[in-house]
Amino acid sequence: MPKTTKVPRGALRIVEVGEGSIALTEFFGEEGKKQPKLKMTAYSGGVIKNHWYWDDLILDLQGVSFEKKFPILENHSTDRKIAFSSSPILENGKLEINSEKTKFVDTEISEEFQRLSSEGFPYQCSVYANPTVVERLSEDATAEANGITLKGPGTIFRKWEMKEASVCVFGWDSKTQATAFSKEEVEVDMDEVKIEAKIKPKLILRNKGGDTMTIEELLKNNPELVKDIQLAAVKEAEIEFAKKEAKLTKENEDLKSENEKLNDRTLALEKKEAIREAKELKNTADDIWTKKLSESDVSENMHEKICQYVSYTKFTEDGILDVEKFGEAVDAEIKDWVKRGATSKVIGSGFTKKEVDEVELAKDQKSVDDDVNMLRKKVGADPLKKDE
Repeated sequence: MPKTTKVPRGALRIVEVGEGSIALTEFFGEEGKKQPKLKMTAYSGGVIKNHWYWDDLILDLQGVSFEKKFPILENHSTDRKIAFSSSPILENGKLEINSEKTKFVDTEISEEFQRLSSEGFPYQCSVYANPTVVERLSEDATAEANGITLKGPGTIFRKWEMKEASVCVFGWDSKTQATAFSKEEVEVDMDEVKIEAKIKPKLILRNKGGDTMTIEELLKNNPELVKDIQLAAVKEAEIEFAKKEAKLTKENEDLKSENEKLNDRTLALEKKEAIREAKELKNTADDIWTKKLSESDVSENMHEKICQYVSYTKFTEDGILDVEKFGEAVDAEIKDWVKRGATSKVIGSGFTKKEVDEVELAKDQKSVDDDVNMLRKKVGADPLKKDE
């Protein structure tokens, strides 16, 4: 009978850190009719190293089970729904979400994930694994799962149910149990089997003649031979170490290159977002101008010229447009143009603000000239000529 065991909730959220588990959105179909599809490797079948609760961990893919439909969430939060799916694919030693059996839900969280992941934002995957049969490996004990030999200390989920899968910005509790949510304990019905390391037999050497001796006897009777063996073993170890060091150096260089590519993609996304925000600000300002000018008496063919006299950038701080103050400035500018006669009833054609001022000045000058000529006429003087 399975035994009820209390386990930290965070220990059941399993993530394979790195490139093993990925989540992204790809679009298929003709232009204008493209449909999003979820590409998600929930678990690549490898060893999850140094888990804070289970030590090295393998989820046996031969023992996994599912509900007919299961949810796909963000960060295992039930109020942050992304999609739902069924019939995962178990191929090539991996557990993959079946994109043909997956449907995105209509939520802001889902739309944000689809947009960001399709643009290259790196999401990892995490699964809620509810174990029913667990093997605990002691120091130096070994067991096999998914074609991998695991050496203890470690754990294998021989039978387990995937309750849900999540997309995560970072791995969920992969290396820490600091969060309160991780420490919260839940009851799990599971059989736990402890696997101990096999006791190594005493090494006995046998020569061609059939004589035998132990290592201890060899050390006592042939110390020079033991020394030669030790030197050969050290040399072999140095060669093996050099190989592993070269491999690690290459892996570090590859990782550095991937990080540089990721930084470039991040900068490109930031630039794209900045351009989008700038366009949104301009569109908002243009909408305000259009609405207020359409409601005014200003001649329509002057709208484009008038808009140049109040810049929305003067009313923008930290990427936010002060709509109220900008609207007040636009109202004041329109009122000034109407006051100067720039209306469809009077002007009928496009002028700059300077040109409207010149029209007003010419009207004032003609009025003054008329008054002076009237006075000169009363005193018997000739009317002023244009060049006087």
